[in-house]
This record gives sequence, C-alpha cells and structure tokens, in this order.
Amino acid sequence: MLHLSVVLEVPSQSTMVGIPEPVEIVVLGGGYVGLWSTRRIARRLRGQLARGTVRLTLVCAMDHHAFHGWTAEVITGDVLPEHARVPIAALVPAAVRRIYGEVTSVDLTERQVTARTTDGERKVAYQYLVVAVGSRDARDRIPGLREHGWSVKDDGHLHALNLHLAEVAERAGTADATEQERLLTAVVAGGGLAGTEMASAILERLQDEVAARPALAGARQAGLPRVVLVHSHDQLVADLHRKVADYTTRQVLKAGISVLYRQRLAAVTPQGATLDDGGQIASATVLSALGQDVVQLPGTEHLPRDERRRLITDQFLQVAPGVWAGGDVGAVPCPTGEADYCRSDALWAIAHGKHLGANVARAVGGRPPLPFTYRGLGRAASLGVGHGAGELHGIPLIGWPSWLMRWVLFHWFMPSRRVALQTAAAWFHRTPWPARSTPGG
Repeated sequence: MLHLSVVLEVPSQSTMVGIPEPVEIVVLGGGYVGLWSTRRIARRLRGQLARGTVRLTLVCAMDHHAFHGWTAEVITGDVLPEHARVPIAALVPAAVRRIYGEVTSVDLTERQVTARTTDGERKVAYQYLVVAVGSRDARDRIPGLREHGWSVKDDGHLHALNLHLAEVAERAGTADATEQERLLTAVVAGGGLAGTEMASAILERLQDEVAARPALAGARQAGLPRVVLVHSHDQLVADLHRKVADYTTRQVLKAGISVLYRQRLAAVTPQGATLDDGGQIASATVLSALGQDVVQLPGTEHLPRDERRRLITDQFLQVAPGVWAGGDVGAVPCPTGEADYCRSDALWAIAHGKHLGANVARAVGGRPPLPFTYRGLGRAASLGVGHGAGELHGIPLIGWPSWLMRWVLFHWFMPSRRVALQTAAAWFHRTPWPARSTPGG
C-alpha cells in the first residue's frame, strides 16, 4: 500500500516582492536514479538552494528508499529489513522539498507534473525534469501471479513474503503429509541472477524455519523443504561467463534445488504452479523473477522509446530539452559499445543518477553537458555465504572472491553511511529469522 503525503513545504519565492521566481528542478522517483541525482544536484547547487534562487523538488510514491540489493539477505536473516529501507528524509538535504505521492501525468508543453497525494492533487511546475520512475515487477504477465504469487521488487512484498514463509512452516507442523509437502515446496520462475539468488535464499530460509520446529523432524527426513527453479532456457545465468554459469549450476544443484529447464511458468493458482506443458507443482509459495515492466507516465507517450518501452536518451542522458532519464526507465547508450544500451541494474542506475544530476546542475549554470562515460564494475549474486557468482570488469569470479566483492560493493553503494556500517556490523551478530519472527505474522 502506498503511503502518500506531502511534507516540508517551502514558501514560494513569488510571494516575496522583488525576488524573482526560483529555477524549478523536479525529480520523479525515489529509487537509485532519483535519489542519487537529487543528492548530486543538491550538492552542486548548494549555494543557490540556500539563497532560494533554485528550488529542488523530489516527488516519490514512498517515504523511504528501498535498497533491493539485499533482498535475498533480508529473507535469510543476514540483513535486517529496516537496513534495506531507509527514510528519504534521512538521505537528502533538508533544502530539498519532498512530495510523497504518485505521479499521474507530465505536461511537457506546460512543464508541469501532476501528483496524487493524501492531501489531494498537486501540480508542480518545472524548468528541468528528471524522469526516474523506474520499473515494477511484471506481475501481470502470468495469470494468477498478482493474486496468488510473489515478486522480488515491488515494495511491501518482501515483508509480506517473510511473514508468509514463517506462516507456511508453522502450518506445516500440523498438516497431513500431502499438505505438508505443498506448504514446504516453493517454485521460483526465472534462471537469471535474480532467480538463482532468490531460490537459494528461500531454500535457506525454509530450512531454518523447519529446523527450528521439532514437529517438522519428519519433514526433514522426507527431503523437505523443496525449491523448484523453472527456467525457459537450457542453462542458468547464460548471459554470464561460462565459468560463472557452470559454478552457479553446481551450487544450485548441490544445495538441493531442483531445476526444470526449457519450461515456463504459465499460471499461478491457490494450490501452486502450472507449467506451460500442463504440469502442476503443488506449492504454497510461487515467486517470479522474470523481470520488470517500465513505468510509463501519461504525457510522455510521444517521446522516443526502445523495444522495452524505455525512454531513449542521448549520450548526456537527455530525452528532450530540459528532460533527463536513466535507470530502468531510460535507454542510455552504452559507453563500452558492448550493447546498444546500458544494462538495467543498481550500479548502472546509480551511475546514471550521479551523471545526469551533474548535467542538470551544469544546465542551470549555463554550462554544456558532459557525455556519460561510466564503463561499469560488474555484477554478482549470492548463493549463500561464501558462495558468490559474478564478474568484475569482465573477469569471472566465483566462491569467496565473488561473494566478498559483492559484500563490499553493496555496502559501499548503500545511500546511508550510518546504515551501511550498521548493516556490516550486523553480519557478525546474525539472528536467524525463526528466532526473531512470530510464526503466522
């Protein structure tokens, strides 16, 4: 559920006789691009914000920033949920006006944004606009997924999923053998980095839940819990180096995860998963890691888009005069030449946000923009502590080197240094989920 409100009202400069209207900059979205661009603009234009000659407004649906990199670790209990969700107010300077609401339209001719808040409809004028509304889990691609399944990104789902995993384990303690097997079986669709990571995390979490309940000793002897990974291709994480893909497959199978190759999730029902060949898997937990759908704002339909419906930018991350975009919603030319556009992940989105924020500040100062030159660092997934799979500058890394690289990079790029330090310290005082959660909610 969206928590919508308006906070930190700043009096309009137009109400003050003799003082000109401030330059209005509006950033849409509180994700990686929105947050990091807002911070970069605020830092570059600190003096103008203090004098009131520039006004910077951040419009976002939630009052917090979700660090999705730790999704798997929140499920396993290695990262506290509150460390992956930090209030926006703690992450941006006080001079930034914050409006919490859902953007309903953009008028590129009148240069105006409309947002729906708990205080009613708000219209915000701009001279410079950053579109960073990101994407949402593609929960409508598969019948029944929205009603009966789970996804990895949509805000609020992670907390509910954690409660759900505790609940199914508790219910399994008093269920008959058939229902117990269904309750302790999970299906994950998608064999990319996100899917393999989530399958590993859910299995670890369910194993902890089962181990914490003496009533489920028989289930352990029967080979439960069970996780099934459904993948439409013939190799997991096939877009990574072959060494990494082979290691990922070995680790997934070694953990006891069943992999169904060349099959697709066709539907989700209250009883479980239906596959495209008609097969059924009785399961109480079906999760999709099949990607996201780009958020498309009304009023931007005429802007150029790629086949994934992302806004096509130039090398400066500009979509139209005075309008910038990046992250999941932006098709940004890839500086490395390895692909037409940049990959959609957190590190690239942070780089987009920093760069376009700097270019917005340059535009306000009358200076020409700079081309985007970031070449990427790499990507990685955790298949359990010490079991990492990824690449760094194209070099394949597996096992502890990959896991530690990911651990360091994720802490480094957390938006709050204080929370990053707390998160790092918490790894050495891990409290498994069953010991700190109440089964059933």
